[in-house]
Amino acid sequence: MNHLPPMRSFLPPETVAMIEKYGGDLPAYLAFEEEMTILFSDMRGFTEMAEKHSPHEVYDTINASLAIQTRIITKHGGSINKFLGDGLLACFSGENRGEKSILCLIELLSELKKVEQSNDKLPCRVGFGMHDGHVLFGMLGDETRKEFTVIGDVPNTAARLCGIAQPFQGLITEDCMRLVPDDVAKKHCRYLNTVYFKGKHNGMDVFYLDHV
Repeated sequence: MNHLPPMRSFLPPETVAMIEKYGGDLPAYLAFEEEMTILFSDMRGFTEMAEKHSPHEVYDTINASLAIQTRIITKHGGSINKFLGDGLLACFSGENRGEKSILCLIELLSELKKVEQSNDKLPCRVGFGMHDGHVLFGMLGDETRKEFTVIGDVPNTAARLCGIAQPFQGLITEDCMRLVPDDVAKKHCRYLNTVYFKGKHNGMDVFYLDHV
């Protein structure tokens, strides 16, 4: 007899919790305000890699990378909100989210770089961007397709930081730094520069992680 895989394997835990709570009677408007640390990841050079190699080779490489990221993020108490092609969006919440997220990012950078140097798959050079602040966690879509996701400036900024990160580089904002324990910040966090994103009025101090 065939057994279907559990719903939790396909959906973020927050989505599963909402389904379990409301069942088929999800409200038309369902959104929660919360302080969160948002992490984005993305592979560098993916377009070129996809052009040069077979879909199966690309699939194996992406899947191996995302499996490592999922394991480490879950280990540190994060939640995978969604996979984004060759990357992902993850959320950390709670009072100790700063420490959890920074230790997670340090391990991600270290582990992915080690795997890159030792495995026989295609290059999997991943960059990360992370920001902390006030988000709206809500339901988007209609009766044919719904999705819970994070909305606001925080995920937008994290995604834009991810976009400028170098391979195996994790960029974080000053808002993340405020939540990092002093000993961890002193050991692993280094000031990069002030970044000015198009459409934003003020510059943003950005730090990178030294995971060695």
